[in-house]
Amino acid sequence: MELRAGARWGALTAGLVLGCWRGPALAPEPPLAVIPFDPYGGAIYLPVVINGDSAWLMLDTGLSRTGLDQDWAGLIHATPVATAGQVAEPASAVVDTIRLGDLELPDHQVALYPLRGLSEASGRLQQGLLGHDVLQRFTIEIDYPQRRVRLFDPARYHYAGPGAAIPFTPDADRPLLRASVKIRGRPPIPARLLLDTGASGLCMILTAPFVEQHGLAGLSPAIEAPIGTGLAGELHGTIARVQELRLGDVKVPSPTTGLGGERKGFLARTDIDGVIGNAAFEGSRLIVDYARRRVIIEAGAAPRSRCDYDTSGLRLVARGPGLSRLVVDYVVPGSPSADAGIRAGDEVLLIDGRAVAGANLSDVRTVLRVDGVVRRLVLRRASDTMRVALKLRRLL
Repeated sequence: MELRAGARWGALTAGLVLGCWRGPALAPEPPLAVIPFDPYGGAIYLPVVINGDSAWLMLDTGLSRTGLDQDWAGLIHATPVATAGQVAEPASAVVDTIRLGDLELPDHQVALYPLRGLSEASGRLQQGLLGHDVLQRFTIEIDYPQRRVRLFDPARYHYAGPGAAIPFTPDADRPLLRASVKIRGRPPIPARLLLDTGASGLCMILTAPFVEQHGLAGLSPAIEAPIGTGLAGELHGTIARVQELRLGDVKVPSPTTGLGGERKGFLARTDIDGVIGNAAFEGSRLIVDYARRRVIIEAGAAPRSRCDYDTSGLRLVARGPGLSRLVVDYVVPGSPSADAGIRAGDEVLLIDGRAVAGANLSDVRTVLRVDGVVRRLVLRRASDTMRVALKLRRLL
């Protein structure tokens, strides 16, 4: 199926009747596209074709504008767009086509982002991000167990399953959800959380103004560490577990939570209180119904993920040509890695006798997230080689 701007896209928008179902359905409406995704690093990467070149774009419900890495966009001959002096806005370009499964979006204007920092933090070349400007045109089902994304015509979509529906807040067209955060010994704290499928690792990240307003900076136990990497760069704060996160009738017990410690990037925002990421929904089916301004969570049979944090105390990034070198970027104070004398800047060469050069960073992080296991590492520091044994343990 080929969709053309101003024709099929316009028909989808014009045909919306919010919250209204026109008569009984004889059978479920088939999706416009079914796209398998790669769950690398806890994110959602969709295979796409842009200007005839294959690529992987991260599905990012928290991002306003679909965008491409500014260097990669030049390689596929995206046409630059004059910004007319809009210094605060990212540069733009027009691509001839973006193809998602059988759907084609022609002549689409994309933002151009510097994604090198995200590539190094994830260990994967980031070619682009699929944002709200495209996603809002569909009803989107994210099936985490089956690793499938299904795109539906919102005018025809009807949900009749057992999932819990959480409405968007009244002033938001993006999935900004009313939630509550429970801290032990305190009444639940209302929070406006943006559903951000571009956030992986931690269950939830709270903004610095929200943390300050509710006195959350003193939660214990807590880890002082970077809490993520965004388009604005590395984000700093502390990591703790709150007692419970609640979205309507859906409860997420003991979620790992980043507490914003600086007013930078989205951590400085006051129009939202934080974001909730993919880790909170593992094992579930998540439906983002933009037309009816709701999210539906269909809990899976598998136990809910604990959104566990690394048990070694190492934050690793990928550097060098092809992102082939795994380098220690940060060491959590008091962690097994700190006790072993590992420092930022050390390069990891071997884990349990296996070379990690060019390895999948997501897999390496999984290996370092097994409570109670001893991992033997060989590292390079300047011209020296060092060997350490790490007994992994939960840090929260």
